[in-house]
Amino acid sequence: MEFDYIVVGAGTAGCAAAEALTRSGKNRVLLIEAGGKPTSPFIGIPAGFAKLFQSRFDWALETVPQREAGRRRIFVPRGRMLGGSANLNAQIHQWGHPADYMAWAEGGAPGWSWNDVAPHFAAMECVADGDDPNRGHTGPMHVAVNPHAHRATCDFVKAAKTGVDRPTRDYNGEQYEGAWVAEIAHRRGKRFSAWNAFLKPAMRRRNLRVMTGCHVTRLLIDRDRAVGVELAGFSAPGELRAKAGVVLTSGAIGSPMILMRSGLGPAAQLRRHGIDVLRDMPGVGTNLHDHAMAVLTFPTRHNSTYKSAESPLNLLRYLLARSGPLASNAAEAIAFAKSCASLPAPDMELIFAPFEWRNEALSPPAIHAFSIGAALAHPLSRGSVTLRTSAPLSPPLIDFGLFTDAEGQDRRAMIEAVRWAHRVAQSPAMARHLVPVPDLPDAPDAIFDQACSVMQTVYHPAGTCRMGLDADAVVAPDLSVHGIGGLWIGDASIMPQLPRGHPNAAVAMIGARAAAFAEATAEGRPATSFATPQTQGAAMKFRNMR
Repeated sequence: MEFDYIVVGAGTAGCAAAEALTRSGKNRVLLIEAGGKPTSPFIGIPAGFAKLFQSRFDWALETVPQREAGRRRIFVPRGRMLGGSANLNAQIHQWGHPADYMAWAEGGAPGWSWNDVAPHFAAMECVADGDDPNRGHTGPMHVAVNPHAHRATCDFVKAAKTGVDRPTRDYNGEQYEGAWVAEIAHRRGKRFSAWNAFLKPAMRRRNLRVMTGCHVTRLLIDRDRAVGVELAGFSAPGELRAKAGVVLTSGAIGSPMILMRSGLGPAAQLRRHGIDVLRDMPGVGTNLHDHAMAVLTFPTRHNSTYKSAESPLNLLRYLLARSGPLASNAAEAIAFAKSCASLPAPDMELIFAPFEWRNEALSPPAIHAFSIGAALAHPLSRGSVTLRTSAPLSPPLIDFGLFTDAEGQDRRAMIEAVRWAHRVAQSPAMARHLVPVPDLPDAPDAIFDQACSVMQTVYHPAGTCRMGLDADAVVAPDLSVHGIGGLWIGDASIMPQLPRGHPNAAVAMIGARAAAFAEATAEGRPATSFATPQTQGAAMKFRNMR
């Protein structure tokens, strides 16, 4: 069985890549996914995503103990289905800060500056409301400000905005600081994920084949060129070939694991597990990072929280009118600010949920409460993904290295984020909702220890196949793997640094660009950027933005 392209992994990036590669009709494309179809009813119900944790739709991974975060093991949910983690996230739609992409470009990834990527964001989205000329209104990703937000969410926004020097109108399309009700991937009261936006329409095309329940154990490499993949868990032949090449879109955990199992990675680690080294690539699996978050719980004066989201009345509201708590994305508001005034962009985020986020959402709410996640928007600490064993389907060793940055800035920023969350909870705007909020300890170490007791991440692993031109970079700016022909990576693993906030839209953009770079290379065209009438028009609007 031979195809022009094989795309490995059907998360947000894989859905976008498969759609882009099949759009012209001239490429035969195979998309391979280890999970199955997104059949659970909790996928479509926005507030139901935590019900998918540790189910058959979730890889349900876990980190090693985080030595600088109270030795906690952090739960790492990853979508295991067509649509991937876009079908079990909180649906927040965000481009990222212009400073994020300028840093990518200046750090060795030309072609990835704000002016390069902003047109793609605009071209991909279909914003339901608003008249901002910089936003997109004709793309496949349906976006709307959460119309089902709790009445306390606006009070949180008001309180969080009060502590910001220059709050901006919007957090997409410009430099931002402030607080907002979240824009979400939403349509008619239901989740509208990358599965809905990209893959379902593409599956109507004859030149796309989708295989589910299949694990790619390794890449087939012939003379420093990827020529196909080896499969497990499917009745078809164990090897599948690709004429033009392979696009890896298995995410920050999956993509480096496939590379290492294929003999591409740190030589000493591969030899330790009995894997023949095809190319010593020390950067594979390094640079892992995520947005660390301490989830603080504040009991309410009333019982108007989403603890009652599954009551018969609310179930009826959702079934009949697609409204009520179940139509909300749960993480209803976000806020960004700087922990230090001299910083060029925000490094702290608050995330508001009108219910008790208990035990990393692995347990249902036990009390009526609101939760505020105090998160690092710009983490500096780095960890790694490494092989646990040589067995093809063995889960990896995941270490985010939380709070291990040499200067201790992540620790200081987390302490300031927790203080900010408490100021918001103690504000007049929130006082009518919450029982009196006790003061924090004075000692920074005591604040940090409290934060570590409820520490997790925002489920945004990234960076393990970093893009750049230096010796440790795994992919070039055109997303081709250094030293290996016919192989591209187009997911969050290529990010040198996570965008500030929620990266699903950025991952879709990366997946689409990877497809365009792959197609351009196969056709002998310069692999610069993909251009459509929509993106060309959007580029005109952003040409003078800095």
